Amino acid sequence: MRVSTNQYSQMMSGSLSQNSLGINKIMQQMATGKRLLVPSDDPMASTRAMSLKREQAAIGQYLGNIEQADVALKKQETYLSSAVDVLHQMRDLMLWAGNDANGPDERAAMANELEHLQDSLVSLVNAKDENGKYIFSGNEVNTQPLVKDDDGNWIYQGDTGVREVVVGDGVTIQLNVNAEDMFFSGGTDIFNQLDELVVALRDPDYDLATSDLIDRSVGVLDETLMSVSGTVTSLGSRQNALTTMQDGHSEVELFNNDLIGQLEDLDYADAMVQYNNYLLALQATQATYVKTASLSLFSIM
Repeated sequence: MRVSTNQYSQMMSGSLSQNSLGINKIMQQMATGKRLLVPSDDPMASTRAMSLKREQAAIGQYLGNIEQADVALKKQETYLSSAVDVLHQMRDLMLWAGNDANGPDERAAMANELEHLQDSLVSLVNAKDENGKYIFSGNEVNTQPLVKDDDGNWIYQGDTGVREVVVGDGVTIQLNVNAEDMFFSGGTDIFNQLDELVVALRDPDYDLATSDLIDRSVGVLDETLMSVSGTVTSLGSRQNALTTMQDGHSEVELFNNDLIGQLEDLDYADAMVQYNNYLLALQATQATYVKTASLSLFSIM
């Protein structure tokens, strides 16, 4: 089979072009550190890498949500732990006030102290976050949860709405707790109970009714203390669950990054071998082309 000059030139040109493209591609790969420059370089690997990257994006969102949720839960736990301390101080005062050895002055002093502690408790319940939103008012974050109505009674103005955040595939966690469930549910009403007790303790005439009121107040406080303490425990459990989820996501994230690297990242040693092979082939083709192009009928006669 004879090969014409044009055919030979096309063959040489095609070989030069192929080797040049190979060199250019490897240089791009080495510049980016990536084996896959376009999906067609390895369709199966590209598809797998894209799937892993979508999973990584979801994990990144989960980890961000977990971080925000952890901050919110820790903040609530801090305020409510302080509330538990205040409630314990109130309980000690109530038990002390029930001692018949106390006179009017002692009971009045206890009433003043209870009032100060109540102010502290109200302040904790009406706490705001860094954005100026009320923490314990349910979904009514712009409404102060605990106020006095026109009759001077303490009322809860928020709602019992629940806010949740997604922390995993099909997994959510509750972000908030509300003052209604902790301080006003089950017939308990520690704030109005305290008002009634303070008035009674300031009355110089200590009688059986006052003693009974102290006992009832201790009972209401114990129920409230149990409710708030249980909420603190629940908040701690949620934080533990978040830590477990965070650790799991972080491990998967590292594993996925390793897989993506295996699929996409360039093996520089292998790339250098390919580069040298293309370069040698290009140089050989160029040398052959130059040599044959210089030949003529007269040069071989």
